[in-house]
Amino acid sequence: MAHLQASNLFSVKDRVVVITGGGSGLGRIMAKALDANNVSKIFILGRREAALQETASQTLNGTVIPIQCDITSKESLETAYKAVAAQTTHVDLLVANSGIMGPMMKAPQRAADGSLPSLSTVRDELFNVPMDEFTNVMNVNVTGSYYTFLAFLPLLEAANKRRPEPQQGVLSAPTAQVIITNSIAGYNRKVPFSFAYNASKAATTHLVKMLSTNFADYGIRVNGISPGLYYSEMAEHVFKDAGLQGRGISDDSFPREMIPATRGGSEEDIGGLIVWLASNSGGYINGNIVVTDGGRISVVPAVY
Repeated sequence: MAHLQASNLFSVKDRVVVITGGGSGLGRIMAKALDANNVSKIFILGRREAALQETASQTLNGTVIPIQCDITSKESLETAYKAVAAQTTHVDLLVANSGIMGPMMKAPQRAADGSLPSLSTVRDELFNVPMDEFTNVMNVNVTGSYYTFLAFLPLLEAANKRRPEPQQGVLSAPTAQVIITNSIAGYNRKVPFSFAYNASKAATTHLVKMLSTNFADYGIRVNGISPGLYYSEMAEHVFKDAGLQGRGISDDSFPREMIPATRGGSEEDIGGLIVWLASNSGGYINGNIVVTDGGRISVVPAVY
């Protein structure tokens, strides 16, 4: 029964991982969790060198290798790919995690008496946002994720080629995997971020489905993670608006009508999820979106 012990089920030993957006937020937590569980190497990509180095300094086993990269630039992605390829023969897991919130282009809010603002007021507020700010959100969150996927295909293919020959009755090692971070904002029209952000996350959700289907014949698995409210630079304003100091992970940090679990997501929540998906027991997952939100997507949020 050793194959059913947690040490085997959730083993990520010797995996080679690339994580974009590894300098902060969920990317940093993923890097720390995978490092703590004996992966071989973790290449973290991002624009800010200091933030990448800070992530590396917080890990236990020294497996993290920072590489500066702007995922909206093909040239930068190619340079990062070559830097990774110079230090490893393959990549088992690529996490396309980089993303931005962009301008807070919200739907119209009712006044205290329940009345709506005039359409003229709404039009002025939303139309005044420069078009390139909207486009940039789509460029980072969707286009950047897509080209990140393409950039690392050779190293993902190399991971598949080094898998041992299958044996009858013996479970093979997982095939190479790509995970794209999206958001419950891509599903729920009432999650109050912005038109640009929500639309971009709906697009990345569909991108996961398209890539998992079109690259299935190559043995490249593609999955998505849809987080709810986790403390990060992008979501910090939500915690401040709720009057919270810290990450809001204790019970009753948030009203139940907003998040049924009454708290924000923790490092354990996202860390456990990425370890599972990267592990032996995650090898049967493909084309799937895993929602981790404390039940928020299941309710209509009345409190923002």
